[in-house]
Amino acid sequence: MGLSATAARNRISALVTRGIITKLGAVLDWAKIGLHIQSVLLVQTEHGKMEAVTRQLQRIPQVLTITKTAGSVDLVVRLVSSDIGDFANLLHKKLARIPGIVNINSLMVLEEFNNTPPLVGGSETP
Repeated sequence: MGLSATAARNRISALVTRGIITKLGAVLDWAKIGLHIQSVLLVQTEHGKMEAVTRQLQRIPQVLTITKTAGSVDLVVRLVSSDIGDFANLLHKKLARIPGIVNINSLMVLEEFNNTPPLVGGSETP
């Protein structure tokens, strides 16, 4: 970018202050820390129970993200687990027992191609 480290830090700090950057973090290789299974859950909730379900999901350490959606699915939940047994335990003994969940459709992540957001700005197109 042609900036000194100090200028880059100042620019990032200004973007954080303005609320443009809302979170800074690292991209983890989950398998290298023993979490070999990634899955995406499509969750349907009872009418009026989505917020309560979301609060319960937030308490589960293996849940990475919870996204509220419009359409036939209320929440898209991304989670990690150590193996299939751990995933089954999470699904059947924790998630399925949360009051207000009507249905869970699970998808296993086979390969991830891009887990960082694209850069926005400029007129370049990919």
